[in-house]
Amino acid sequence: MINKQELKNFELKNFKLKSGTTIDLDLKYLAFGNLNEDKSNVILYPTRYAGTHLEQGNIINDNFPINPNDYFIIIPNMFCNGVSSSPSNVNGEIKGPNFPLITIYDNVKAQKILLEKTLDIEKIKLVIGWSMGGQQALQWASYFPDSIESAISMCGHAKTTGHTYVFLEGVYAALISDPNWNKGNYESQPNQGKTTMARVWAGWAHGQNWFREKHYLSNGFKNPKEVLDKLWNKIYYQRDANDLLAMIRTWQEHDISNNELYQNDFSKALNSISAKTILMPGHNDLYFPPEDNEIELKDIPNGELRIIPSDYGHYAGAGKSKEDLDFINKAISEILVN
Repeated sequence: MINKQELKNFELKNFKLKSGTTIDLDLKYLAFGNLNEDKSNVILYPTRYAGTHLEQGNIINDNFPINPNDYFIIIPNMFCNGVSSSPSNVNGEIKGPNFPLITIYDNVKAQKILLEKTLDIEKIKLVIGWSMGGQQALQWASYFPDSIESAISMCGHAKTTGHTYVFLEGVYAALISDPNWNKGNYESQPNQGKTTMARVWAGWAHGQNWFREKHYLSNGFKNPKEVLDKLWNKIYYQRDANDLLAMIRTWQEHDISNNELYQNDFSKALNSISAKTILMPGHNDLYFPPEDNEIELKDIPNGELRIIPSDYGHYAGAGKSKEDLDFINKAISEILVN
């Protein structure tokens, strides 16, 4: 279904980033489904780390709660993912390692302009995302509370924790260890560094339970070595190295309160969320653990915690198993009708 949709482009001229830098950007997005007359059935589903619109079809189906026959679905590609403006696809002096930092806040403000100027949409029925998509969902709900009716963050944070920052710094260092890295001015992709990065990431993404219970067998792998050799070794080869690193910096800088509206008052930013909100961590996610969402929920007035009872670690939020997908779809169904 996703593959059949037309990718559209929205040009942002002289867009001022949070850093103060002014830049021209292309925001690539999908917009499909049935938009009702009063435009009250809009679902926004932003992308995740190293993901594009092509990986967003997991919870969109004629038989799922997010049904294009019933809703108008917008999928914006996060900046630096290689589809929207990124280090790899711009020209001039900002190409490659010189590309400026773009924050989650910048992504959400750009998406807001897209919705208002090209689609004349002011209200969103549901904003939902997994991982960095979940970060964008919470930024939306906090910074534009009057625009959001409901929000679901699957395996996401309102603010990147110190532990997650350190984890990300480790995989960042692994990638740039490639001898061909050359401070980002590489002549060919530093795939050796990508493999090193992926091997570091592999243990974090699935977590102990997935390996302990040998769920890799149901995915066609004989043992953990095959998981690395056949799944992880080349998982980032289709992505540009500077793009991968830029998205890590975006992730590390995430904080819904770090803007002119909330002035780093994290509690105030969380309290601003008026939407019906479900935080949905995986119960053994190693870098988005449920405990962090529990802390955030203390300040979200209309928030709810639903822990995905999954052995899939961070991938619980991606609905990799039928049980995980059913759990996610149940929450979506309930928040859309309540």
